[in-house]
Amino acid sequence: MATAFNTIDFSSAIVDRLGDIKAQIADLKKVEADLIARITDAGADAIDGRAFRATVSIVAERSSLDAKAAEAKLRELGVDGRWFSKNQKVAKGYTTVKVVARKA
Repeated sequence: MATAFNTIDFSSAIVDRLGDIKAQIADLKKVEADLIARITDAGADAIDGRAFRATVSIVAERSSLDAKAAEAKLRELGVDGRWFSKNQKVAKGYTTVKVVARKA
């Protein structure tokens, strides 16, 4: 049976390792964001590196029905609006960069 000390020591090591990994991921995400910004600022649809190819896609803004407003109106009209999803929201447009290994 493990003692409380060993369990705490083991758990502490796992927590510290996870913290280290999350810090590294945060740093890498900053580098990734900077590189993506540089690629999108270049204005090209695609850029080839020696080993990878980056393609830039602009995703247009889209909208969905405001479920709460629709349900309120339908209830006002005497219709049961339960069939509407209560979590519909407007999703903003975004730009995405896809990077894949180049084929030789």
